[in-house]
Amino acid sequence: MHKKGSKRCRSVGVCLMIYLVLFIGCLNQKKENINEWKTLYEESGYTKTPNYAQTLTYCQRLAQASSKITFTTFGKSAQLRGIPLLIFDNNKQFKPQPLQKRTKPVVLIQACIHPGESDGKDAGLMLLRDIALFNNYPDMSKHCTILFIPIFNVDGHERFGRYNRINQHGPEEMGWRVTAQNIDLNRDFLKVDSPVMKAWMKLFSEWLPDLLADCHVTNGADYQYVMTYGIETNKNMSEPVQQWTQDTFLPYLKKQMELSGFPMFPYVLPKDWYDLTSGLCTYAWKPRYSTGYGTIQNRVFVLIETHMLKSYKERVTATYELLKNMIAISVRDKNELLARNRKADSITKELTGKKIDLSYRLTNDSTMVSFKGIDFYSKKSSISGDTIISYGKEKKDFTLPFFKTVQVVDSTIMPYAYIIPPQWDEVIDLLKVHGVELSFLKDSVMLSVESYRFSNPSWKDKPYEGRHCVTFDQEKITQTRTYPKGSAVVVCNQRTNQVIAHALEPKGPDSFVFWGYFNAIFERKEYAERYVLEKLAEEMMKKDGQMKKEFENKLTSDSSFANDPRARLYFFYKRSPYWDQWFNVYPVGKIMEEQPLPL
Repeated sequence: MHKKGSKRCRSVGVCLMIYLVLFIGCLNQKKENINEWKTLYEESGYTKTPNYAQTLTYCQRLAQASSKITFTTFGKSAQLRGIPLLIFDNNKQFKPQPLQKRTKPVVLIQACIHPGESDGKDAGLMLLRDIALFNNYPDMSKHCTILFIPIFNVDGHERFGRYNRINQHGPEEMGWRVTAQNIDLNRDFLKVDSPVMKAWMKLFSEWLPDLLADCHVTNGADYQYVMTYGIETNKNMSEPVQQWTQDTFLPYLKKQMELSGFPMFPYVLPKDWYDLTSGLCTYAWKPRYSTGYGTIQNRVFVLIETHMLKSYKERVTATYELLKNMIAISVRDKNELLARNRKADSITKELTGKKIDLSYRLTNDSTMVSFKGIDFYSKKSSISGDTIISYGKEKKDFTLPFFKTVQVVDSTIMPYAYIIPPQWDEVIDLLKVHGVELSFLKDSVMLSVESYRFSNPSWKDKPYEGRHCVTFDQEKITQTRTYPKGSAVVVCNQRTNQVIAHALEPKGPDSFVFWGYFNAIFERKEYAERYVLEKLAEEMMKKDGQMKKEFENKLTSDSSFANDPRARLYFFYKRSPYWDQWFNVYPVGKIMEEQPLPL
């Protein structure tokens, strides 16, 4: 018995020894794997970020090492660089699934839309590595598809240097803010001037992600927070998504980030730039920005803003944690998230005849909030001669008014359809880029439509984002117009209805009219000699006593008019049949009621 027991003990001991050797071997192997898969950011001691070629090499290595990742490019930049995309899916489904058949959320993360703000690139590469190769988050990884764009603005990224972000601490070198065409991509979401944004729109329309993140680094005030965020919770967001964002998504993120050591606060600006105690402001996001564009597409598009003066390691770590928690909540609430997105799309399809709000302004309503700031003081600068704000090093908690309530400035009624003459092909093509469905007239047709006549157009002296934007007054008109064969008909029964309205309603803050796509309609192309108008005016006054009386009253009541010979003559020219009836008139018509059309 004793001998048998000794043999059994020796056997158990051998097994334990083998197990221990294997365990230590696994630990050593894991350590070797971790070392092998360190990013340039990690290898550098958290001070560097990879350039374009280095980033692509790492992406390709990830795809080669894991069958759950594929690497591709989804378009080319103005300088013909490919735009990189990593797709992670536990079931190797690397093609977009129809929205109604989708059983798990698609999360899109984009970095380096402003390439100097590279935190998201380094955080995203590590997160995908940890998910796909190290299986660090198995429950999370099984139930979502992740699209990761490590470098969105690839041309700006390769304007690489040490002096690209004067406000920012690290990395050692970084990319430039704008594209090779000098376009800020985070002003380009609705107007879509750049080839990179056109490619992004195609990707978005194909995949229709359920949750999106746009990774940035702040400019602006100094404060304690490493992480601030922009998430639309105003009523401009479709109600099903707005409720989930406000009641579930945002509280979850705040709690988890607090537990991670990175308490968050909304991305804000001081109400008075030189006095933080004047209060903090946020606003409803315009659709030129990622967050605002997500809003009109019925999707939560999170603006991630790490703080420029924090160390690069702190910022990347905070971004990693936020991205991880975003994916976690999308998985935990996957059924609800998918259902709410579908519900929002369904509601948006039924907007014909209903009011759509277009633009907003901040009100004077505020609530008091606690804010983790830095001590500061204002002083007169001997250099600029202006009052400047200076921040100290001491942490200071403030109780401040927070201005975030907005009110509607402009709205419209959604028609049955918009109709666009074929000569405005650039606008028609842009709508296609946004995933809008269009039909085309097979024959010309005469229609009664609502539209707009503009007055007092004004352009700024300098271009903005490469365009001369126009502001104007408008009045609604109803006209019978003939639209030729080939005119585009945009029936408003689509999930993109808010995109359609914001693009085609002139008072939308980023409408195609505002951005100058219709600038030609503000140019008068036919003229008249003054001696001809003198004779015309005399004849018109003889025939129309009421017009003569109106002219004489205006001479008496309006001194500037009375002293302007040209204005006096044009009073009659504008009322004559020779005047260009399309001058300052919007060519896009609104068909308010459903009717048969030759489509």
